Amino acid sequence: MNKTRENGFTLVEVLVALMIFSIAALGLLNAGTKNIQAVNILEQKQIAGIIADNQLILAVHRNAPIRIGTQTNTTEMGGRKWQWRILTETTAQAGFYKLTISVNFDHSEQVIVNRTAFTQARTQTTQ
Repeated sequence: MNKTRENGFTLVEVLVALMIFSIAALGLLNAGTKNIQAVNILEQKQIAGIIADNQLILAVHRNAPIRIGTQTNTTEMGGRKWQWRILTETTAQAGFYKLTISVNFDHSEQVIVNRTAFTQARTQTTQ
């Protein structure tokens, strides 16, 4: 009786190993795609935040009198057009105003960033 022992894998074992490897590779690919999407969203929020901060600083430090109402304009940053809207409202405190800005992609209603700031009425100074 001569027993020969064969070394190696059967076809079923190879197919099972390939299936496990494929599932793992698809999971990693999906995780990589989600990571790229998250980075893109963070970049959009950061650019929108910079636009909001810049426009609020300009509005608060403007030498012109404060106008109640909404001001809308567009700007380009990061290779895209952005639309911003500042709403200026009175508050319960006389001479104190609330500024709310929202930033979104141009021709889109989805708001990316909202910011709020407060300012007081400027008094005219003579030199």
